[in-house]
Amino acid sequence: EILRCLVGSEMCIRDRLEREAYDRVFVMGPLTMMRDVCLITKQLGVATTAGMSTIMLDGTGICGGCRLTVDGKTKFACVDGPDFDGHEVDYDEMLKRATIYKEFELHEREKACNLFQKEVR
Repeated sequence: EILRCLVGSEMCIRDRLEREAYDRVFVMGPLTMMRDVCLITKQLGVATTAGMSTIMLDGTGICGGCRLTVDGKTKFACVDGPDFDGHEVDYDEMLKRATIYKEFELHEREKACNLFQKEVR
């Protein structure tokens, strides 16, 4: 049986779900959008699969870079996922973990990106 699925952004999800019936929603993108879509689909009782594209360094779960909590249990996106029940993902924890490398990323971007070093004419 083929499921009737909805793929889209948070901006159109609520309107489309209220007008049409869907069996499942697939969500992937920025964590805040995924969290918000999952809150909407949970309220409406629509199953939701979240594709978690976390930092994955070794693909075996040993490094722990892709660790997340799903239904209160520790999971690794590289070996247990990357797709999980979107209503069970701890997005607050994911958002905190996503900032771990923020300072390093800013430093490397400024060091490597020539756009920040050139004068605008």
